[in-house]
Amino acid sequence: MVSIKEIAKYTGASPTTVSNVIHGRTNKVSKEKFKQIQAALEKFNYSEQMAGRILANNGSRIIGFIIQDNVGLESREFSNPYIGELTQAIEYYVRQRGYYLIYHRSKSFDESLRVMQSWQMEGVVLSGVQPNELVAWHQYLNTPAVFLDAFEDQASDMRGKIKNVGLDDRAEAKKMTEFLIDAGHSDIAFLSRGTVNSWQGVDAIRRDGVIAALKQHHLPIETAIIGLPVFMTEFDEWLVQFIKQKFNGKSALFFSSDLLASYALSRIQSAGVRIPDDISVVGFDGNILSQVSFPKLTTIFQDLNLKADQAINLLFKQINQEEILENNILIEGKLLERDSVKYN
Repeated sequence: MVSIKEIAKYTGASPTTVSNVIHGRTNKVSKEKFKQIQAALEKFNYSEQMAGRILANNGSRIIGFIIQDNVGLESREFSNPYIGELTQAIEYYVRQRGYYLIYHRSKSFDESLRVMQSWQMEGVVLSGVQPNELVAWHQYLNTPAVFLDAFEDQASDMRGKIKNVGLDDRAEAKKMTEFLIDAGHSDIAFLSRGTVNSWQGVDAIRRDGVIAALKQHHLPIETAIIGLPVFMTEFDEWLVQFIKQKFNGKSALFFSSDLLASYALSRIQSAGVRIPDDISVVGFDGNILSQVSFPKLTTIFQDLNLKADQAINLLFKQINQEEILENNILIEGKLLERDSVKYN
């Protein structure tokens, strides 16, 4: 197996720069050099066996929690309470088993795989994996693994091949949309980050739930799905313009996360617009932001403690080679009706 020094010599980089790429410290590396080193690591199938040198050979007792979040890393976005709450819950259940948790946010499938192999993880929980990556993960995974909120790509059939714990996002988004319709709203918008045609995973599935409810009630769909700027730094200016446009005639805004919805609540009200009198706003997740926002946010609650418990149970069944009766576990969400929706 090649060493860091050999990779450095091959790419003309310093060993420190190669190490930064291996461990995800990419803000210290130019994009051109990063791509060059990444290509070399893949070419030589580099894997630094850290755990093998640090721990005894009777099992590392390390469980990984890897979140693929290229956008969050690029924008240095560390404020999403969903990630913090979920990580703490997973760490709790891992520790209950007498194991240790390594948490890593990665930019790509290749980086995630390399980190997992480097630490000789006995099992891994994977979040943020896009549907078109599932086949690759299934092909290269030699470690017990559980995916969170994984959705299949239309071109592949992974049923029964991977283990997944998630929420029935389509049904829950449909439930929230029907709640808004029952409250008297016929001009509803669903908003999430990125261009609409680029959405994958939960954003796409939640969108489908919204569309299903609108179709069922014969309400307009053409202008109901709205893409937001990818980076939060650009979201503020977008909101300013959206407020000036009087929300394009919408009476209710359904944001794909409490993070986006809570941010919007603050910006909208600072512009002198009243919630819910002038515009209704709802979110998704039920995290701490929805509880402390003013007014308190109507949202779909997902139990992250239960999600983590189910994921770790499923993971250790694989580690202990126990019988698994269900590969795809869906927990039930709950609509929390609070103060951010007006009844017409």
